[in-house]
Amino acid sequence: MNGFFWKDMKRSFLNVGFFIGVTVVAILLLAAVVTGAPLNRTRSSYYILFNVFGASGFGPFAAVFPVLAYATSFCEEYQSGYYRMVFSRMGPVRFGRIRIFNVALSGGVMLAAPIAAACIMAYTFGVPGVPQDSDKGLLDGTIMLTYIVKYGDWYIAVGKVILGFLFGCVWALMGFMFAVWIPNRYVALIAPFVLYESMWIGLDRIVWLNPIRLHRGDDVGSYPLAAGVECVYIIAVSTVIIAGLVRRYRNG
Repeated sequence: MNGFFWKDMKRSFLNVGFFIGVTVVAILLLAAVVTGAPLNRTRSSYYILFNVFGASGFGPFAAVFPVLAYATSFCEEYQSGYYRMVFSRMGPVRFGRIRIFNVALSGGVMLAAPIAAACIMAYTFGVPGVPQDSDKGLLDGTIMLTYIVKYGDWYIAVGKVILGFLFGCVWALMGFMFAVWIPNRYVALIAPFVLYESMWIGLDRIVWLNPIRLHRGDDVGSYPLAAGVECVYIIAVSTVIIAGLVRRYRNG
């Protein structure tokens, strides 16, 4: 079974969808760094980060990308009947745990890696610390100012990467969930985005549940709270996935 785990993990990263997703996300975020401010250390790092996460156009479409990597693979396995052979060897729960881990990992890395690169560029070409000069007052009244003063710049950067990783996990698993219950590739690709947009609009006043607020963390007012809610979403979606796989197994 360890052989299947490592083979499945390899497939979750070495596929066209993963490379397309990580490339497009990197272009969107890094382009926002380059075009958002002069890269000569005359603007605050947090002015640059604001452009990356608040004005780049990435947020409204963020849920599209994690699904591209490996979330829809079950659709092909269902159509070919391959999943029955796997179930005969390890059962649906064991298979589900392995696939959930690998789908979540590939979706999380797809977002976390470009976000980390954007943060590195922001701190390299901007001025870290509490904004001064023309950016003075930029963070007044925000949780980011509290974090900088209390913990330092690293807390913001690490927090952004972790929240991006968890966000990618959630929405990759959303695609896997739809693939298990409705094994149609197009449904598995499109339905998570429709759900994401619906939650964004429907939960506009409940910021700590709103997915577009969670991946930024700033609007929630607590990075740990945002990360905790993302983890609850991961557990909930994983439970639904396992239930769907068990149903497939019982129905043959």
